[in-house]
Order: sequence, then C-alpha cells, then structure tokens
Amino acid sequence: MRTRTGRPYGLCVAIAIAVFLGVSFAAQAQKEVRVPFLQYPLGGGWEGYFIFDRLVADQHPWLRPFQQETPGYVYNLKVMAKDRTLQKTATFGSSTGAEWLAAKGIKPFFEEPIAVDWKWLYGETLHGNSWFVTTDPNVKSVADLKGKAIAIGLKTQTHWGGFVYTLLKHGYGITEENASIQFLGPVKGMDALLDGRVVAALVQVNVDALLREVVPGAVLTRLAASGKSFRYLDLPREVAEKVNRETGSPFIPLSFPPKTLPNQPERLQWFADIGVRAVHPEFPEDLAYEVTKEFIRVGPKAGAFVAIGKTWNKETMVRPFVEFPNKIHPGALRAFKEAGLWPPEKVLSTSR
Repeated sequence: MRTRTGRPYGLCVAIAIAVFLGVSFAAQAQKEVRVPFLQYPLGGGWEGYFIFDRLVADQHPWLRPFQQETPGYVYNLKVMAKDRTLQKTATFGSSTGAEWLAAKGIKPFFEEPIAVDWKWLYGETLHGNSWFVTTDPNVKSVADLKGKAIAIGLKTQTHWGGFVYTLLKHGYGITEENASIQFLGPVKGMDALLDGRVVAALVQVNVDALLREVVPGAVLTRLAASGKSFRYLDLPREVAEKVNRETGSPFIPLSFPPKTLPNQPERLQWFADIGVRAVHPEFPEDLAYEVTKEFIRVGPKAGAFVAIGKTWNKETMVRPFVEFPNKIHPGALRAFKEAGLWPPEKVLSTSR
C-alpha cells in the first residue's frame, strides 16, 4: 500500500513515529530541572546566588537552581540526612567544620552523630569564623572571659555557636558552669554588647583561599559604625591546633596583618573553616557536573555584585579538596578537570 506521495505506507508511519519520538526526546531533554540550594538565614551573605540563578537561567537550556533560606548548617545537615527526595535533588550549604560537628554528634548542636559520607561540589568561602570582641578594657584575652557574661550564637548555628562553644570549652576551659554563656545569635549578641549586658560578643569575616579578599561581616561593620571603643581578642595558633588535636576539628589558623579589619592596629590571630556546596552521595552525577560547571563559569561573575561573593574564585573553589580529596563528587571532579582546575594544589600554587 502506497500513499499519494508514492511512498510505502509503512515507511510513512515509520517516519512519523521517528519524528514524534525525536520531538518527544527533544522536549524531554529541554525539560527544566529545578535544583534547590539550601542556604542559611537571609542576610548572611549568600544573596549573590540570586544573581547566579539568573545567569544560569539565561544561558543553560534546562538547569534551574533556586535558593531556599534555612536556619543554618545544623538544620541543613539534619534535614538532608532524613529527606530522601532532597538527597537526590538538592544541594546545601555546609562546611568542613559543620560536618565535623555533625559526625561527632557534638551537643547541644547535634543530639546524635550523623554518619553520612557527604560529597562536595566546590568551595564557596573560608569562614574567618565568629570570634570575640570586647568593650571592657579589663578584658585582655579570652581567658579573662571566665566568670563573665558573654554572648555567642544560637544552638542551631555551627559557626556562631558550635565552634565558639567548642573552642571555649577545649581551648580555655570556659563552660556554662564558670561563665554566663548566652546563646543569643549574632544580632542580639551584638545588641547585648552595645547595651552593656555582656562584656564580649562575636563578629565574623570571610576570606578567600589566598587571603586576598577579606570581607567583614555585617555585625562587625555595625560595631565599627557604633562609635564604641572595642578590641579584638586573639585566638592564638597554638590554641586552635590544641583543640584540633583533642577533638579532631578542622580549624585553620589565620593571621591578619594590622589594619586588615576595622579598628585593628595590631596583628590579629583568627581561625577559619571552609564553606562548601555539599550534596548527599545519592545526588546524580550528571546533575553534580552541570551545577559545578555552571558555578565555575558564572559564579565569580555573580559574586562580584555582593561582598561575600568576592571570595568565589577558582582558588577557593578547589581549596577544600587539598585536605579532603575524597570528598569531591565524581560529577564535580569531571567539571574541574574539564576546566583545567585540577589538581587543586596546582591551581593554588600557580596563583600565589
């Protein structure tokens, strides 16, 4: 049997089916894939990701990242350990230190250990972590805070709460038993300091992997603009290393030259951990590849519009894999190799 065109009817049917399937496959290939990016409280510095979302949507045929505010890294790790849907669809903000807290089940932040072999797509920033400033001229060091009223972060906060609590306890022997530790969070903690209700509270900075970009956090900027006289309290390298040995924490000692931060006339010793974009090990390899490839491509462009985004450079992206090479997701590894950004030691050494 032939059609009016002279072609066999069966051939026409086959062509029609092929065209239909081709259109179907093309439509399927172009179907948008929405990827939740679990973050932390708005105002913490991740707003550059809104720009990242737009830049990706403008050029990528189907990848659609979108941002979700969360209470913080403690929440992210807990929910990602339980939610099977998010495990295969979402990325989340985490850090080398946050995952250490979770793996150890350190109270009061985690009730029990979370034993998941999280994978990372890329590094986002070095959290020059929350540490103390004081307005009391009689407080010369952290050891002087024993017996005093001090403000730290909430019990849902890794950097403002968990790390500070661990360093106070293991570095200085300061606990709720010998000091009035108030879990207020960064904003209310600074309110308490400015009102004279505590003698010390926390400020924070972010830095890139080479310490070329130093971004003071909003709480520090507010304190500097208050007109109050204040001073930073050192966290000496030997204290950070002692706590690392005793607890297995991944704190990185930092040293800031004079005048790096507002009202900093002398060298300042600080500490950091590395903020990462993390996923569950069940996260698909192709999706990990696309997300990482896009961050390598447009992350620095998006970051240029916001303060913390200035740390989104290639050196910071590979920095967590210096100490933790096995944590990289296979899809992310493929993206870094294609971009010529592997191994990380080579990227860092050629940038110095």
